[in-house]
Amino acid sequence: LCPRGLSGIMLLYDPNRVNVPLKRTNPEKGIGIDPGWKEISWEEALNIIVERLEKIRKEDPRKLLVTTSVVPYDASRIGIAFGSAFGSPNLWMSGAGPHCGNGEHLVSGLMHAAWAKQPDTDYMNYFLNFGTPAGFGAFYGVTAMAQRMADARSRGMRHVVIDPWMGMAAENADEWVPIRPGTDGALALAMINVLLNELGIYDAESIKHHTNGPYLIGPDGYYVRDKETGKPLIWDPLDKEARVYDDPETRDYALEGQYDVQGTLARPAFSLIKEHVKKYSPEMAASITTVPAPTIRRLAKELAQQARVGSTIVIDGKKLPYRPVGVSYFKGPQGHKHSALTSMALEILGEILGASSVPGGMLGLNCRSLGWPGSGLPCFSPKAGPDGLLETESWPLRTKPYPLAEPRMPDSYRFQELIPTSCVTSPLVPLVLLNPDKFHMPYRPEFHFQVGSNYLMTSANPLLVERAFKDIFTVSCSIYLDESTELADIVLPDACYLERQDLWPSYINSHPPIDCWTYQFRQPVVPPMYERRPAQEVMLDIAQRLGILPDIYAVLNTMFEFREPYLLNPRERYTWDEIVDRKYKSTFGPEHGLEWFKKNSPLSWPKKTEEVYWRPFVKARGPIYFELFKRVGEQIEELKNKHDLAGFDTSDFQPLPDWKPCQSHLEERSEFDLFAIYYRVPFQTFSFTYNIPWLDEISRMDPFVYHIAIN
Repeated sequence: LCPRGLSGIMLLYDPNRVNVPLKRTNPEKGIGIDPGWKEISWEEALNIIVERLEKIRKEDPRKLLVTTSVVPYDASRIGIAFGSAFGSPNLWMSGAGPHCGNGEHLVSGLMHAAWAKQPDTDYMNYFLNFGTPAGFGAFYGVTAMAQRMADARSRGMRHVVIDPWMGMAAENADEWVPIRPGTDGALALAMINVLLNELGIYDAESIKHHTNGPYLIGPDGYYVRDKETGKPLIWDPLDKEARVYDDPETRDYALEGQYDVQGTLARPAFSLIKEHVKKYSPEMAASITTVPAPTIRRLAKELAQQARVGSTIVIDGKKLPYRPVGVSYFKGPQGHKHSALTSMALEILGEILGASSVPGGMLGLNCRSLGWPGSGLPCFSPKAGPDGLLETESWPLRTKPYPLAEPRMPDSYRFQELIPTSCVTSPLVPLVLLNPDKFHMPYRPEFHFQVGSNYLMTSANPLLVERAFKDIFTVSCSIYLDESTELADIVLPDACYLERQDLWPSYINSHPPIDCWTYQFRQPVVPPMYERRPAQEVMLDIAQRLGILPDIYAVLNTMFEFREPYLLNPRERYTWDEIVDRKYKSTFGPEHGLEWFKKNSPLSWPKKTEEVYWRPFVKARGPIYFELFKRVGEQIEELKNKHDLAGFDTSDFQPLPDWKPCQSHLEERSEFDLFAIYYRVPFQTFSFTYNIPWLDEISRMDPFVYHIAIN
């Protein structure tokens, strides 16, 4: 079992927990300054909070800023519902911070209709792992994937790790390929070049039918569109004419060549990719990455040979494409500047071989469900959105990766309205708070409600965040007194996961990730100790006192997908247990409510072939030519010029990926001859688990946790 799970009991009984509501007595705020905490009653704390919230709601509801964790535990989701019902657009997810997966989640959503991906260890034969922690290629379900990875290795799957650090993944791999930090994109582009221009190996049928590779691109870099329907055009080489991409009469799709269409010389997107990557020779990439050119060619050749382009496999009576290779990446490669460009390059590397959501390839994590046999719910599937591109129905956050909203001048301090590609988290809130006039904000938040995050340590330079928030009245629902609570005026003692009841985000369901659907919930092991209260229940209490509980119920009906007859009635009041009960009954029927799950959880059933390997069953295309980024970038530039906005470099908003240097790559002073990176170990999670003595003991045994490792 994961050591974090085994050590959880020490979180429950940690003597440093916040146990009662606290009120600041020292008006001076700052890092390292004693707030002078005074214990107060819950009633006094709630009265202070409600009085201030009533005042700003009358003046301008936008003056409320709600900060939650990006991890979708229930308090985070209720926090979002609370802010929306209050009337504020300032809903900020700070939790894991912008280093977590901003580039990967965006591009994964566009190309896999999924929050994250996992290798199909049942059928994969060659696993190319770009710096994925723990070596499992898994964002979720690492414990479940450990056995699967071991089984795959035992039957002969080759595991190649490309990583600056020979950590747990690399030291257990078949091969470790060291690479200069932040240069994975250059390596991927060179491998694409080898595949397309030296070996001539790619999955033409997959590119034709499951990507926008055949879409015709004009000299301006945009799709050539049909004048009547506005749909992108392709060229049918058999009938020698242009057709809309979804014309059922199309007999074939051209991937190369140049065609005169409506008076415009147009080329298929795939041919532009093939030409674009020619400049990324293995020799050129070697000078950037430190990976030798012969190694780059060998890795590309191994990947191409193992992909078995054109092969098929029969699973459950269904004949499917068989591509037993995977290209995995997560926090490491995309945790740098130019994150999206790196993610685009790595995704295209796997996509041109057709190794996406088919047997043996990388599987989009739980993005298609045909429902539990008893109710047919939950039911969701990727579908064809605008221009025929993949649109996901299952996405954990409010903003989907596609279709992208048209950029506009923001009315929130998140500023994501201007940059719709930042669909996960926005690091801009502290910057906008410090410069409201520069960003054309006509108001400034006066009340900050913080739940489940240490925003001072995860969003930006802590000193900058301190300056941005020190003058804002802040209420923190927290387990500990930490860096962020040093800026709080009221601290409310939150319940930990062993003291509260939670729904579990259904899009994860990774126990294990491939075989079955698993729906469970988290129930308290003990009642909340001392005066601790679950943050979601506290926010519902405050909403009741403010008179906005009916509005929260309206938001929750949509957020949790309640269905009749279990919709929350705005004229009634529900306990949290009752809300959880209605959620499960709404999905699984009246006999599968809270009491059933308490006795029988989890509810599991086998996944169907067309759910796991959904790509051949869904008529939608993943982009390998990112025309949408070019369009959005130009729209942002127009707004910048119109409103005299400085900053917001849009040079990365391009339709094809390039490698671009990080700041560290531009450092030429001889005394700075090392690159600094950080990494994660599986027995610690971000920051707060360092408080747990058992995990601290493990960390002290391992030389790579608390020490600086120098190559």
